[in-house]
Amino acid sequence: MFTQPPMLWYNQKKFELFIPKSQINLIVEELACRINKDYQGKKPVFLLVLKGSIFFASDLLRKVSLDCVVETVSANSYGAYMKSSGEVNLILTKLDITGKEVIIVEDIIDTGLTISKLIENLKLFNPESVEVVALLSKPGMRKVKVNVKYIGKEIPSRFVIGYGLDYSEHGRNLPSIYALSE
Repeated sequence: MFTQPPMLWYNQKKFELFIPKSQINLIVEELACRINKDYQGKKPVFLLVLKGSIFFASDLLRKVSLDCVVETVSANSYGAYMKSSGEVNLILTKLDITGKEVIIVEDIIDTGLTISKLIENLKLFNPESVEVVALLSKPGMRKVKVNVKYIGKEIPSRFVIGYGLDYSEHGRNLPSIYALSE
C-alpha cells in the first residue's frame, strides 16, 4: 500500500501534504451524488479539461450512474510557471454539443480566466446548458467572475500539486494533493 509522505521536494521546492486521498475520495463521491441527482434521466456531455482533470474525471465518472458522453479539450494558462500567465490556450476539436447539456470537468478554478474563456467558446456550439464541476476552487485568486455549480473544496491561495495538478509537469500522478510549503 502507498504511504503518503508528509512532504515532497520538486525542483528544489518543498510541498507538504494538504488534502489526503481519503478526503479526495469523499469529495468526489459527494460531487458524483449531486450530479447523479441533478441530471437524472438526462444524457450530459462531460467535457474533461486536459491535462489536469484526468485523475479527478476518471474517479468522478466511475461514480456517475448516468448515460453520458465523454469529450476532452486542452486548455492551459500556466505553462512551466507557478502562476497563471494570464493568457489562455484552448484546443477545441469538433464537438457535438448543440442542444446538449455540458458539464465541464476541471481540476481547479484559480483566476477564472481559463474556465471563462472555455465557457465563452463552448456557447458558440449552442449547447442546451453549460455547467462546471471543479475539484478545487481558489476564490481569493479570481480575476473574472465565474459561475461554478459544483465545487468540491475551496482552498486558500496556495500552489498545489498532485491528483492531476502539476508543477512544470511534475507531481500529477500523486494520489493526494500537496501544497507549496510557506
